[in-house]
Amino acid sequence: MPLRRYIVLKADGAEGDEFEVDLPTEAPDFTHHPASGEPCRRVLESPSLTIRYGEGAMKQSVSDERLARAGFQRLEKDGQGGWTKIN
Repeated sequence: MPLRRYIVLKADGAEGDEFEVDLPTEAPDFTHHPASGEPCRRVLESPSLTIRYGEGAMKQSVSDERLARAGFQRLEKDGQGGWTKIN
């Protein structure tokens, strides 16, 4: 299900809080906040696919095993101004 973002519209015309909702594709857009009943509008934005370059894929691509296989060393700060070798 796609994630939709909405902005609450205040009585004076200013924009309020944002909220996100998972809705089926065929579901109509909200015109009012589902909990508070305040008017809202949908924020239109480009779709983002995180299949290839998402957070999970990036973590896997720089895993300790892959870095060691490629000949790299992973270092972390030790908190005392030095570095500690991890792999």
